[in-house]
Amino acid sequence: MYDLVIANGRVMDPETLFDSVANVGVLDGQIATISKDALDGKDTIDATGLVVAPGFVDGHSHSSNDRFGVKKGLQDGRTTQLDLEAGAWPIDAYYDRMEGRAQANYGATVGHLLIRDDLFSKIVASTGNLFLEVWKSKGEWSVRTATSDEVDTIVNLAESGLKAGALGIGTPVGYAVSGVSAYEMNRVWTLAGKYKSFATVHGRFSSKALPTEGVLGIMEAIGNARTSGAGLIVHHYHAQVLSQVSEMAKIVDDANASGAKFILEVYPYTFGSSIMMADYLHPDNYQNRMGHTYEDITLVRTMKPLTKEIYEREMRENPGATILFEHCREEDMVKALAWPTVCIGSDSVPYIDSNGSHDEEGVTTVPYDTPDEEAHGHPRSAGSYAKVFRYAREQKIMPLMTAVSKTSYLLCKFLEDNGVPQMAKKGRIQVGCDADITIFDPDTIRDNATRENGAAASSGIPHVIVNGTPIVRNSTIVEGVYPGRAIRKPIME
Repeated sequence: MYDLVIANGRVMDPETLFDSVANVGVLDGQIATISKDALDGKDTIDATGLVVAPGFVDGHSHSSNDRFGVKKGLQDGRTTQLDLEAGAWPIDAYYDRMEGRAQANYGATVGHLLIRDDLFSKIVASTGNLFLEVWKSKGEWSVRTATSDEVDTIVNLAESGLKAGALGIGTPVGYAVSGVSAYEMNRVWTLAGKYKSFATVHGRFSSKALPTEGVLGIMEAIGNARTSGAGLIVHHYHAQVLSQVSEMAKIVDDANASGAKFILEVYPYTFGSSIMMADYLHPDNYQNRMGHTYEDITLVRTMKPLTKEIYEREMRENPGATILFEHCREEDMVKALAWPTVCIGSDSVPYIDSNGSHDEEGVTTVPYDTPDEEAHGHPRSAGSYAKVFRYAREQKIMPLMTAVSKTSYLLCKFLEDNGVPQMAKKGRIQVGCDADITIFDPDTIRDNATRENGAAASSGIPHVIVNGTPIVRNSTIVEGVYPGRAIRKPIME
């Protein structure tokens, strides 16, 4: 008898392209059988009329060790939530925070910029997640250029992070345009090649104009990955290259055809979330090279657009303030979203509320049981993956199997090929794979989060299963169970 049977669902596996109504038997946290025959189980989910898909995999979640943010991701179908862009530091602090209480699978790269904050300002995030403790930062990590000796120290610390089990190296250099030199970035990324791993980037430039063209910033990352032999994830590439999404995707596809291991990522929105002090939001760049105004930036704390006066005041008094900002056009986002080799990532950021609340451990995020309407943040944190399926259905921009692949298999395959063997059993509905499963209604799955209510849960996803344990049942979070597991490389002595 199986622990769990998922009966009569449309089973879709993006690797083998299996697409048929079948029954799935789960035993000891893994998929034990996929059969046309009726199965006996201790527990049964009737999936008639629903799609049985691999659990969605999010490689870009700054909320991956934040309990409220993880809950929002699960309601969006995301069984694995990783912070591969900003990463973590210290590595043990990040993983320890979720030990024994993880509702979803979690993991992180070693955070290049967090190491800089440690070195330059002696600031260490007790959670391993700078986004939960951004008020501590003095900003030197962003603007200070490292000396030769300091670069050596950064490299040594990054290597210690890899030895502690980090999945790769995260360098969001777009937040340290004038701080991280090309030499420093190359030195750190050489480690990714040495350990047969990967690096990730938020490109140095967000612009449609030379000499800071967004494509140029990504080409810097491609050059470093090529010379080091590392894999490469380019996060939210549409926000950097703007109208050149097709051109950039062709460059990456051609590189992969010649042996590279690169992947582009997109979230399905034309506006992003960041902190006020981000380099690319400086008026000289945001207005002159990205074509926007102060009013295109929203202060999340008040949910009101900026003026020049408010911008200057916040930069003096609260440069780490969370904001929303417009970047690319809808038509360019849709092109990037539909490109077959581009994967999905949410870029989830911890929510805040009007009172500046902290969770039970004192970090900047809302408590786990906060009502959705009281949590402020970007809707991508709650709705990115359901929105992909809504666009696929309503705008017919891709087949359903392609949407399943982009939300699960593509990133799993990349990580498997770049030194993370745990991912070989995720992103697939196959016998022997981990029973991370998202069950959704293809006719009703949709995002509900908006600018005004950024935490509204997605709908049309009645069941989510993590390592064989239902964690969303009949569209309700199952409380008190923690089936999530760490995605972590072996620790080296």
